[in-house]
Amino acid sequence: MIHWVKLKKYCELSGETRNTVNAKLASNIWREGYHTKVLEDGCRWINLPRVQEWAEHSQRKH
Repeated sequence: MIHWVKLKKYCELSGETRNTVNAKLASNIWREGYHTKVLEDGCRWINLPRVQEWAEHSQRKH
């Protein structure tokens, strides 16, 4: 199983945009270093199992 994918591939798979990912990080919905991380080469990677776990347990806040 693939755990980490580059941001571009994640956006292709999920239909989300880079801006959506950045917004989730900025609002602390996702955690840097857990759901996503930037490697030495400057590329952002997304952890698919952790994002899937987040989606399965996420509920809309009223």
